[in-house]
Amino acid sequence: MQYQSFREYVQGAAKIGIGVGVISILARWVTGNTIFASPEALVKYGIFGGIGYALMGAIALMSFGWLGKRVRKELAEGQTIGDFFQVKLHRLGYWMMIAILLIISIEGMFVQGMAAGVLTNILFGIPISIGMLCFFLCCVLYVGFGGIVLIHRLAFVQVIFMFTAAILLPLYFFIERGVEHVYQGIRLYHPYLLVLNNHEGLFFIVTGLLIGFGQVFIDQASWQRLYMIEEKKIVPTFLLSGLIWATVPLAFSSLIMIVIFTGGFHNIYSLLYDLIRKIDTVFLLVLFVLCSFGAIISAFGAGLHSMISLIVGNVYPYFNPGADEKQKMRMGYMIAIVIGVLSFALTYYFTPTLLELLLFFGIIYAALIVPVLAIVLYKGKTDNFVPLSALIGMASGYASWYKVGNLDAVWVSMMVSSLLVMMHLGSKLLKKQLGNH
Repeated sequence: MQYQSFREYVQGAAKIGIGVGVISILARWVTGNTIFASPEALVKYGIFGGIGYALMGAIALMSFGWLGKRVRKELAEGQTIGDFFQVKLHRLGYWMMIAILLIISIEGMFVQGMAAGVLTNILFGIPISIGMLCFFLCCVLYVGFGGIVLIHRLAFVQVIFMFTAAILLPLYFFIERGVEHVYQGIRLYHPYLLVLNNHEGLFFIVTGLLIGFGQVFIDQASWQRLYMIEEKKIVPTFLLSGLIWATVPLAFSSLIMIVIFTGGFHNIYSLLYDLIRKIDTVFLLVLFVLCSFGAIISAFGAGLHSMISLIVGNVYPYFNPGADEKQKMRMGYMIAIVIGVLSFALTYYFTPTLLELLLFFGIIYAALIVPVLAIVLYKGKTDNFVPLSALIGMASGYASWYKVGNLDAVWVSMMVSSLLVMMHLGSKLLKKQLGNH
């Protein structure tokens, strides 16, 4: 697809409204994690796991609308989160945040690559590594050369398949098996899923909210969509997106109940295999496959496109200040290929579950919540100590991870970074007050 400029490749030719904005945001956030990790959360933490997963994304997306409104008032014509950080941070702080953004971007694509490899293995018996290779080649071609226009076109198709599957699959299974029959089977084989005073499940909900806030607030693709949407429509677009998104993980979590109500299981991947075996209608099976692959490709595509936009728009100019539009576009294509190869290499050598990955990288997301809020809300440039606080919080979280576990480490990370930021801003305010006297 031919673009006249790199800005058009990043944002398209015109601002988008609520309808296209909601579709674009949903296509970004209904991912392989939504389809595969939400059922895993249900199995691990009970009914609160499925609810917590739905809440973590929904509330974060709704909150981001108000944060985004503030961002657009301060920098109306930006393209990426990097543009905003250039205005709000000093040079050292800016490069610290860029480094964090690049790490997070690779993690996001790593997750989608794993989901794609697992799905092709379950469906077609193809080795995971080969499935991932085909997936990455497909994504690099369509995103690297298609840009935002092609991403939005796929988003429409993906959202149609997603909601059709989310409505028809649970409806078909629960009517066929009987809701009461499913409920009695879960009470017999997995009664822990229905425990209401499950403290670990409740802890997962509040921890999930932290991860969700950090994940959305620092997500490059969400910031790009923030700059694509008409300014007056930012808040309603993200509010509506959050409300709609919450229904998707709940729908896919409910599907797992169809598998486990008849007995035990080995692991989350065996559950997915059993689920696909139970879809005995060709139409529904094709629908599930299209929905799953559509979600994974769309999420990976949004992540890859935003990373290309960040590197070419905010990093490349420092090394080649006089680059013209053709050079920028060429660099974008090269970066797409390099990122695809790197993502494939990572997914080839590491194979954790998707929920484990979410909680592990949740330490990074939680550490970023208060620093990002401080950067957005602080008037003028923010001191380098604010992004440094995020790095210290991450280090503290990972240092404590081996002793306290995933969920507690997320809180350690958030509390350390938040305390450092508040102490720093409090000391600045105190100095200002003393100086006035």
